[in-house]
Amino acid sequence: MRSKVTIFLLMMLSLLSIVASAQDASTYRLQAQDVIRIQIYGEPQVNTVLPIGKDGNISAPFVGIIHAAGRTTSELEAELSQKYEPVLHLKEMHVAVTIEQYRPLRATIGGMVNQPGIYEFKPGDTVLTLISRGGGINVDRADTRRATLKKANSRELIPIDLHAMLLLGDTSQNYAIEDMDELIVPEETTNRILVLGAIQSPGPYPYKEPMHLADAITMAHGPIPTRSMLSRVLITREQPGKPGTYTRISANFVRFIRNGDNAQNILLQPGDLVYISETKTPDINQIVSIISNGLFIFDRFRP
Repeated sequence: MRSKVTIFLLMMLSLLSIVASAQDASTYRLQAQDVIRIQIYGEPQVNTVLPIGKDGNISAPFVGIIHAAGRTTSELEAELSQKYEPVLHLKEMHVAVTIEQYRPLRATIGGMVNQPGIYEFKPGDTVLTLISRGGGINVDRADTRRATLKKANSRELIPIDLHAMLLLGDTSQNYAIEDMDELIVPEETTNRILVLGAIQSPGPYPYKEPMHLADAITMAHGPIPTRSMLSRVLITREQPGKPGTYTRISANFVRFIRNGDNAQNILLQPGDLVYISETKTPDINQIVSIISNGLFIFDRFRP
């Protein structure tokens, strides 16, 4: 099931990224280190490719130094047309300015993504573009509701709900990224369960609503042959509004497997601790000790 969710998220991410990254060059304001092309139809001696210097200027053929940074290509075309008209003596002349290459822009993506790092992007790229550069989110570990975007030279963290963006198609928070932005996708630390005892891979696992006992056992890679007593599963659950006070729920998972007794396939809640007994006559003190240690470890995953 999880693999299907991953594939769906990747498909949605690719589609939304393609749509969102479309850039109208006419609204982009040129910057130092951009490279532009100047062309006039029928005047090959003018056609040239120029970098915009660090001072924001270009040296255009026949007309000299012109300030380009901070202008759109349309605004620069208008000035170049005025400059070239008395020089070339052409009527109804149109100068075309196109962006040959954008200056290198870089942004960082970190946290629960598959390929965290620093990536180049082009003007008009968005949060979704940056996630795509980072190989997509780690759906098993990411807290998609609490991502943040940190702008360059600012301490402000802009909250971003990637859950709404990727699963519900809400792109209202798909902000354009800027040079030196930093996107962080945090690890999910609140919605977890802990599986301990005679199980192949004990440890904490993300809670995915709805989750039953069968899902938890599967995520922990199943019982250990000849050791796991699935007829004696113990679920420890903290009581609502009573920190440190727990309810213990017993389940005979063998009845669910053999007889289809759904009452034994307990519906889990975030924060549950699932203990799989190892023998027919478990040491109660040992179980209490393991669960206590497990709850201590589990608390370390909470904010």
